Amino acid sequence: MIYDRFSRLPLYEEAVPYLTEIYGELSQKDLLFLEPGTYYTKDNGIKYMVQSYETAEKKQPELHGRYADVQIMVGGTEKFGFDVIAERPEAFNEADDIGFLEGECRNHLILSSMDAVIVLPGEPHTPGLADGKPEQVRKIVVKIPVA
Repeated sequence: MIYDRFSRLPLYEEAVPYLTEIYGELSQKDLLFLEPGTYYTKDNGIKYMVQSYETAEKKQPELHGRYADVQIMVGGTEKFGFDVIAERPEAFNEADDIGFLEGECRNHLILSSMDAVIVLPGEPHTPGLADGKPEQVRKIVVKIPVA
């Protein structure tokens, strides 16, 4: 997992492909006003989703098998759990590349405006947690094929 600012994503291009392309495309948009939905980059068709949701007190950790998640906090604040003690789920949705785990996060980050987290395949994580009381947030989640 990599934690940094959105503006520094291109620094990690060698480890995770397409980050320069994603940064270039998203930095030209007003991310606060981009409508929720699914979009694709113009050059390589990398999928990114604009999400608006309320953070939760508790959620199940998740993991992915083929795609890296690049999560960019655009508005609001959330707790992001990592360092999960759990086994790979028995039920893994291959079509959506997601499995949910029974387990707890040992560590958390607080994500606020323009923070970014890159989560590689196989790394359990718990996004969308409330930092105190639940609040409405806006986030962009990019799915990058890496495995």
